Amino acid sequence: MASSTSMGHSQAKEDHDTLARKLTTQRSRHSLLEEPVESPGYELQWSHLIHAEIISVTSAMRRNSRWSGMSVSGLSMGSLGMNMGLRGRENQKEGAYRNQESPLMVGFNELRSRLASTGAAKDMDAVALLDPFLEVIQSGDTNGPITGAALSSVEKFLMCKIINKDSPNVSLAMQRLAVAATHCKFEASDSVSDEIVLLKILQVLRVAFTSGPGSLLSDESVCSMIETGLSMCCQLQLSEMLRKSAEHTMTIITQTMFEKLRTIPVPKESSTSDAEEPEDNEVIHVQASNPQESDAHTTAPTSTATEGEDAPQEQPRELVTVGVSGNEPEKDEAATLNNEQEPEVNLDAAPPKSYGLPSIRELLRVLISLLNPHDQQHIDRMRLMALSILDVALEAGGRSITKFSVLMALVSDDMCKFLFQLARTDNLPILTLTLRVISTLFDTMKPCLKLQQELFLSFLLDRLSPPAFALKPLPFNPDFGEPLRPVATSEPEVSNGSRAGSPSPSTKSSKGDKLDTTTAHGEVRELLLECLGQFARAPTFMIDLWVNYDCGLDCSDLFQDMIKFLTRNSFPDSTTYSASNSHMLCMDSLLLFINHMVDRLSTSKEENNILDKDLESYDDLFKRRQQKELLVKGAAKFDENPKAGLAFLEAHNMIKSLNDPIGLAVFLKTSTRISKKLLGEFLAKPANSDVLKAFIQLFDFNGKRLDEALRDMLETFRLPGESQQIERIMELFAATYFATKPADVASQDAAFILGYAVVMLNTDQHNRGVRDRMSLEQFAKNLRGVNNNENFSMKYLGEIFDAIRKREIVLPQEHEGQLGFNYAWKELLHRAETAGPLIISNTSLYDKELFVSSWKPIMSAISYAFNMAQDDATLQKSLTGYYQCAILAAHYQLPDIFDRVTMSLARMTGLLDTPNNTADNRDVTVDGVTITVSDLAVQFGKSYKGQLAAVVAFGVANEHGNMIRTGWRPILEIIKNLFVNSLLPGSMLEVEDFLSGTTMILLKPPVVPEVKEKARQDSSLLSTLSSYLLSSSYSYESVREEPTPEEIESTRCTADCVSACRLEELFTDIRLLEDLPLTHLMEAIKFVADGNSVTKPSKVPTPSKLYNPASVFFLELMISLTVQNRYRVQALWPIVYEHLSDIIREAGTQSVLLVERAVVGLLRLCIRLAHNDEMNKEVLDALDLLLGLPIDVVPEVAEQMMAGVLNLLKADSSCVRPNLNWDVLFALLSSTSNHPEAAKYSFEAISMFVAENDGENVSVENYADCVDLLIRFAAAGAVGAEGVMKHESGQRGVKSHMSKAQANAVDRAKKAVEMLYKLHSQAPRLITESKMSPELTWSAYWFPILVGLTQQCSNPCREVRNHAMIYLQRALLLPEIVTDKVSEWVVVFDKVLFTLLEDLLRPEIVQQDPAGFEETRSKACAIVCKTFLHYYFRLLEWEGLKALWMTVLDYMDAFMQTAQSDQLYEAVPESLKNCLLVMSTSEAFSEASASRPDSLWNVTWVRINKFLPNLKAEIFPEQSEGGSSYAALMMGVSKTLFSVSNTPSPAPAPATATAPPPVSEESSAQVSSAEPEESPVVMGESTPEQPTAVNDDAALLL
Repeated sequence: MASSTSMGHSQAKEDHDTLARKLTTQRSRHSLLEEPVESPGYELQWSHLIHAEIISVTSAMRRNSRWSGMSVSGLSMGSLGMNMGLRGRENQKEGAYRNQESPLMVGFNELRSRLASTGAAKDMDAVALLDPFLEVIQSGDTNGPITGAALSSVEKFLMCKIINKDSPNVSLAMQRLAVAATHCKFEASDSVSDEIVLLKILQVLRVAFTSGPGSLLSDESVCSMIETGLSMCCQLQLSEMLRKSAEHTMTIITQTMFEKLRTIPVPKESSTSDAEEPEDNEVIHVQASNPQESDAHTTAPTSTATEGEDAPQEQPRELVTVGVSGNEPEKDEAATLNNEQEPEVNLDAAPPKSYGLPSIRELLRVLISLLNPHDQQHIDRMRLMALSILDVALEAGGRSITKFSVLMALVSDDMCKFLFQLARTDNLPILTLTLRVISTLFDTMKPCLKLQQELFLSFLLDRLSPPAFALKPLPFNPDFGEPLRPVATSEPEVSNGSRAGSPSPSTKSSKGDKLDTTTAHGEVRELLLECLGQFARAPTFMIDLWVNYDCGLDCSDLFQDMIKFLTRNSFPDSTTYSASNSHMLCMDSLLLFINHMVDRLSTSKEENNILDKDLESYDDLFKRRQQKELLVKGAAKFDENPKAGLAFLEAHNMIKSLNDPIGLAVFLKTSTRISKKLLGEFLAKPANSDVLKAFIQLFDFNGKRLDEALRDMLETFRLPGESQQIERIMELFAATYFATKPADVASQDAAFILGYAVVMLNTDQHNRGVRDRMSLEQFAKNLRGVNNNENFSMKYLGEIFDAIRKREIVLPQEHEGQLGFNYAWKELLHRAETAGPLIISNTSLYDKELFVSSWKPIMSAISYAFNMAQDDATLQKSLTGYYQCAILAAHYQLPDIFDRVTMSLARMTGLLDTPNNTADNRDVTVDGVTITVSDLAVQFGKSYKGQLAAVVAFGVANEHGNMIRTGWRPILEIIKNLFVNSLLPGSMLEVEDFLSGTTMILLKPPVVPEVKEKARQDSSLLSTLSSYLLSSSYSYESVREEPTPEEIESTRCTADCVSACRLEELFTDIRLLEDLPLTHLMEAIKFVADGNSVTKPSKVPTPSKLYNPASVFFLELMISLTVQNRYRVQALWPIVYEHLSDIIREAGTQSVLLVERAVVGLLRLCIRLAHNDEMNKEVLDALDLLLGLPIDVVPEVAEQMMAGVLNLLKADSSCVRPNLNWDVLFALLSSTSNHPEAAKYSFEAISMFVAENDGENVSVENYADCVDLLIRFAAAGAVGAEGVMKHESGQRGVKSHMSKAQANAVDRAKKAVEMLYKLHSQAPRLITESKMSPELTWSAYWFPILVGLTQQCSNPCREVRNHAMIYLQRALLLPEIVTDKVSEWVVVFDKVLFTLLEDLLRPEIVQQDPAGFEETRSKACAIVCKTFLHYYFRLLEWEGLKALWMTVLDYMDAFMQTAQSDQLYEAVPESLKNCLLVMSTSEAFSEASASRPDSLWNVTWVRINKFLPNLKAEIFPEQSEGGSSYAALMMGVSKTLFSVSNTPSPAPAPATATAPPPVSEESSAQVSSAEPEESPVVMGESTPEQPTAVNDDAALLL
């Protein structure tokens, strides 16, 4: 009961489970229909997709006769009944047979059953899904269409991601897929159908590798796939399309593999073995099919029958066989498969490890092996394929390769070696791909390939450079002079002329013929240059060359060699010019070097500090560079004389001591620059045995066979030729080797003999002169019993024999060709172990020094390229190079280089050395604008290059003016040539002028109109012709042709170019220039202004009176720049002053306009400097310079000069007061006092000077000069006399008695007289300041005023004389002048009054104005008499009074005798009457004293009676009784007046006592006519004097 119950329960449970499974299946199916697509690879239901692929494959199978009668469901019928105990049918055996014949159909049936029980794609077992299709692929019973259908299905499963990384057993499935695809079998048909299948195999391999599950492939699977792809690439029986498809597939696989290098962890310790072994110690090998042996692996697509059979029979075709060998052959995955046996994948085994470094290394090894140029099995097609795949590998993972030593071992050795050898070919496809791979290689791995890069670059330069004997002379100078730093020029002797320390791939063969020593030409040359250009595109390429090689002790000077090569080859050949020629490639590389340095200028200082942190300083590198130069020189000396060379090296501390054998041996062993031949001879000498011993002991022979040790030693030097020397070397070698206790050598002698025998064996086996080669037996026989009386082991000797026979011991410098290359390559690898990585210097730390060391040849090449350029591209590159060189020179503060750039650009403009013949210039108007057509404008307008160079030149100058030094000279010379041809902007021609403000510089001197002479009455035909021929109007201009339209257009082009140059901006911000460039600019202006040229030797300027507008232009430019920089004038003044002084001192031989502008400029500077106390001396020196102007030049420049002086005084008059230098100013003013135009400025200046500050400017020092200057201006008024004389003479044409200039001069003279008089007000102050003794003060300050006024009383101009008379009279009567010193009174009469009278008696003076001077004499007589009466009572006690009075009477007599009119004849007696009446009031002159014969009374009348005999009776008539005479009346008045005047009061008392008697109209008119319209006010008087009649003493005295 219990059991039945349990059975019921179990049955119910089974039913429930079955129902649940059905519901789950239905639910999952409905969910698949309703839910969105699981994978982005497809939208169809995944199971439907799989069923569709099954149907596709089975349908293809049923179309084949083998499966055409079968149904899948019937294949297994009968087995179910037999299992249930039913009897089998008779045809059961046939069904079983058919069941055995169709296992492929069974697999698809099982897959369908599995699909029915699988709910989701993610649960689908990948192995179960792929197995039926893979069985079809691997089956030999299928044909091409069936296999192709199966392959397409597998590809679709991967592409639609039904099989993905998350699928169950996906790793094992991928391994099986790899096996199936690489061991595909199908019946051959036609070649096209078969290749379609093969193409699908490639597609499956590509998709399998690049899909997500592809990363799960094992190394073995990857290698089999690689081998399949490479085999298809190499099989020549396949079509070109299929091979290219295979190559494309390999490219994708390779890219994927090497991209994975980025994710593979780097091993902690790099392996030094050839391969990094996997964990299971597998060693995986891939072997590509040999095209000559492809039939051994593959049946040709067209082969359908086997040999030996009569009827054709289809043979199964196996595409490729992958051999996988390992250390453990018992493992399944390490089994070797052949045509009948295929690799199997154990489903129960753990998933294999994903592919990684082993398969990548194997792929790299196989590809590299295909490059071997000496392997004859590899044809060029295979090499091209390998090169293209390698390029992809390097592009995808080149930098990642450097992390793995096992990969770098392949790259640095075989790969580089094969690539360099392939680079020698002239096969363009091979060369093109090889150079591309090399470029990619060094771009990604150059830090790890330092010496390899040196070798390749050396090879490039050797291949591209012609031999020395074929070098043509350069069309330009590549050095511009001597280098700034010493550079080594000698190179050590190396094989084939290669660079020191580097083996050269371009070597000779052992037969003596050259493999590739000719210079590359044509397309090969361009390919090599393009490769070089690829290197140059690296921003740090040139810097890295210098840091790593030029500064490396054992490396060549690649930087120098590169610059020399590029500059030598950067110019085009005019005979074969084209835009694609090689010169463009060289030029591009040069310009890239400059461009990269410019780009690094933008790097911030902080970034530079970070980049420079781990780099050596320039000083350290330069020291190493110097050491290298010493090594080069020492090695050269060693090659000539070893002792001298070593002594040189010791003297320069390159060797510590020649007495130290060990140190010397170390140097000789490590030096790569010493000749190996001479080294061997040096070591073999007996005197150097210690050095030889130390040298050999440096080798480590431990554990090495004797031939290996001998090979190591003999590769460091060459054995000498003498047997004794060889014996000496071998003895020491044997001793050193035997000291390591070798097992197979019993004694030192045995080592010696065996070593000697090895040397002989090497010669025997490899000398071409030996016909009968030694055998091993003969070699052993020769050594019988020498090993300590025993024989050497045959195994040991056999190993030595085989090693020598297979690989020659190459002595240095003995072999060339392949042997020499192999030796050099071995040396390179040996050096690479200690050379260190290539340092990448992505910094500007060294840019300055490299630019300094290389700019000369670069600039030369750029210049020549520009001159020879015939297209815009070359021109643009050249100009860009110039501009960038200028930027570098400016940034690094290299003015010398900047000047050379400027000079070079200036030369290329064509504007230097241009004749300045402006006589042929023609002005034309185009579109309302006047332009000047000149030869220069036309030529420059046609020069496209010149215009480009000009724009760049002036652009550089505008941008970096602070860097220009001597470069100003060509710039200014260009400006000069543009100026004289009217091509400069108008703003540059404007100059300041004292008279007209702003004016323009004249290109031609102003034309002075000639005064037309009266035509001759006797003119004849001959004279008319002569006048015409000799006239200036008959010239070339009269027959000059008008400019053509082409010339006008060229001129307009020139004008546009000048506008684009922005010349006016060149000097706009001149104040921003630093002191040094500004000084150089001024010197350059003087240089060009003197007529010098940068293209000709300097000359001494020759003055010329012809007008030179350029001299004026540069003079004005110099002045303008100095004025703008007045705060830095101390630095500029010497230059400017020298130039100005040269012009002014030679003014007599210079153009007047130039001298005038020099004077104006000098005064403009003085005005600017007037407020600078430090420049007072210079200002006065400048003014003093003007005094040196020649007399004949002064009138021409006087107006401008004095206008400037006036402006100077207005700016600051204090410049003339300090340090007693005031006399300079007055000298200038005095020199122009008579000039008709300049005098007004001079007089205004002196007027302002005297009037300013209430006369405080007049000082003790300048008082005398000031008086003298006023006297000169007063005397200049004499010009007014001429007009008056003409007017009075009644000449025709004289409308006014004076011209405007004469009137102005007279007006100035009158004002000067007035100012002279007013100076008396300053006398008291000056006397106080002078601290002069009282005896001298009167003559120093009062007397000059009187003398000056006296002189003007005889001025030819009547107005000036009259004015002077008034002020002289006032001055004489000034109380300040009246002193108690008789001597001063006497001087007044003797030096003032009598001088005046004497002058008025001189006929030559009177003749200037006969009518006017009569009036002047009358006034002079009155003044003398007034003055005499004024001093009379003070002179009464003076014993000289009588003589003084007699002199007065003598002059009165003289006036009476020379009187020409009644006015004077009447004036003298009247003046004497007044004097005598006043004198009569004194006792000294009275009738009472008549008793004494010598009394004043008697003497007076005796003298007067001679010319006025009736005067006494008229004055002193006999008195009547009771009356009073006129004389008595005057006596009382005089006493009263003189008593008042004798009071100490300084001012005279007003005359108010008695009214004077009436005077005659004549006398009144005489006095009144001498008065000015406005009587001047006398200093110290309360009211102006009002002159009255002079016939009474009181009025006279007042």
